Amino acid sequence: MVALAAPPYVLADTLCCLGLGFFLAVCYDMSRFVFGGSRPVCFVLDVAAAFAAAVLACSFAASRSYSGVVRWYMAAGLALGLAGYFFVLAPGCTAAQRLVKWAIARPFVFVWLLAVRPLARLCGRATGAARDKLRAAAKKRRKKQLKNKGCVLYNSDNPSGFPRG
Repeated sequence: MVALAAPPYVLADTLCCLGLGFFLAVCYDMSRFVFGGSRPVCFVLDVAAAFAAAVLACSFAASRSYSGVVRWYMAAGLALGLAGYFFVLAPGCTAAQRLVKWAIARPFVFVWLLAVRPLARLCGRATGAARDKLRAAAKKRRKKQLKNKGCVLYNSDNPSGFPRG
């Protein structure tokens, strides 16, 4: 069994784990910003964050901690760091991320509005006019399928037998 650590050492370990949890939350939030928020991406990032939290806690406990093993106050420090970021700083960071996305997308939106969309409309109109012209020419070229109505049979429309005049 591992001996108890003195309260100043416990506090130092807890504060270090709080910083690690904060760092992990910032990395998680930035990776969500870069990779997006779709369900598969969130699942992979959640699994990676849980694995990273375990690795951070174990590596901190093995290398820097005064007790040498992972203790409950280290896990609590990690959780407090995560919660502190997501409940205190994340709303402001989300607003900053929206501003960054807007600033990155704005040149592409201007190019779309000022160049691509008018050019696409112009090409669409030209294509429609060419299509109408081809349809009209094809309609003219079509061969009539019906018989010529100019040919009348003898006495077919004159039942009385009188000549027409």
